[in-house]
Order: sequence, then C-alpha cells, then structure tokens
Amino acid sequence: MSTHTVTFVGAGPGAADLITLRGLKALQSAQAVLFDALIDASLLTHCSSDAILIDVGKRCGLGRSRPQDEINQLLVENGLAFERVVRLKGGDPSIFGRLDEEMSAVKAAGLNVEVVPGVTAALAAAAAAQTPLTRRGVSRSVRLMTASVGQNQPHHAWDAHADANETMVFYMAGRQLQQIAHSLLDKGFSPNTPALIMQGVSWSNQSEQRTVLGQLADFGFELHDAPCVLLVGLALADK
Repeated sequence: MSTHTVTFVGAGPGAADLITLRGLKALQSAQAVLFDALIDASLLTHCSSDAILIDVGKRCGLGRSRPQDEINQLLVENGLAFERVVRLKGGDPSIFGRLDEEMSAVKAAGLNVEVVPGVTAALAAAAAAQTPLTRRGVSRSVRLMTASVGQNQPHHAWDAHADANETMVFYMAGRQLQQIAHSLLDKGFSPNTPALIMQGVSWSNQSEQRTVLGQLADFGFELHDAPCVLLVGLALADK
C-alpha cells in the first residue's frame, strides 16, 4: 500500500490566522504545496524551505487560470513523486471547492487522501458582521448555495424551496445580487427581508453592507473586486 498522501487543507476565507492548527502542521511538513489564488500568501512562509510551491489558482479572467484537468494531473504527479503533498484551498475544501473531482483523481492513482476542514466564508462573514446564522424561534437551518452556474452546467432551481425562516448564504454572489433579490421577491418574500452583503471577508479590504431585499432588487450595490457572499433571512434582523 502506498505511503504517499495528498492532504486537502482548508486555508479559511482570507486571514492567515484562521487556518486550523492541523492544517498548519500539514503545511509545515509538506514536500509540495499546490495552492489557490484566494489564500493569504503569508501562509506559504510556513512551508519548508525546500518545499515545491505550485500556484494552481483560478482568477476569473485576471491572469492565468489553471484548468481543472491540469490541477488534477499536477496533484497526481506530485502525489506520486512525494510522500507528503498539500492541496491548500481557500475556505473549506468541501464547499464549492471541487473537492470531489480532485479526490477522485488522487484516489484513482492509488494515493492516500486526508481532508482538513477550514473556516468557510459563510461562518467568517457571520462572525465579522457579529450576526447569527440561526436564531431560536426564528431560524433553525442554514443553506449554503450559489446562483452562479458554469458553462454547460444544468440550471439549478435554488429558489424552489426558499424560506425566509432559513438563513441562505449565496457564494460567488457579486454578479447575481439583483437577480437573487428579484427571484426571492417573486417567491413571496417580503421586501423588508434582511440581507447582508459581505466582501473580502477577513481581508484588509473587508466591507459590509446591510440592506433589505426590496432595496437590493431596486438599486443593487457597488462592489469592489473581492469575493462576495450574500446572506438573506430573518435571523439577520437587528433585535
């Protein structure tokens, strides 16, 4: 049985000190590290001086982006060459991180896999805004989703069972803010349903904009280039 292991590590949403201790230890012992674009570069200073560092980030049109097939191939090649490889991913590897595709490629090559969870943007956004995602008697569930659909991907009716008593967190929401608001209003949501737009969560350029669905649908909001998450639901209302 192979002793070579590829460890998928969640780096958290941005700030370097949000990585877990287990993730940091994996990074420190890695012989090769394949890292995302949306990580704090200072994390790489914890790597061994002789570790191979490979940028495999996707940048949405800003600079070169690695195709997913190429990332999978690099994981396998480095996993076969080294006993300890880390795939450093922004946020949590299991949430909109294409973890299934990368793990499948690694396992098919006969390599071992470990997964170290990370702080996902939904949790970091709620913490930064000091707002709960659940609230007793108001919201008992949280749904993580995206309204963004890739090329050649089937449409997903994310709004089919939308409920204002459930806190909804939309990832990669920057280009869909008004579309999301209109969809929820069409489903019968009150225009006064609280909404929270968070950009650059935990980064130095973090921004927070509180609004309601009616205002979001009518006017939209100016955004900067940082990743954007949208939170919607009654749990976000100020007491």
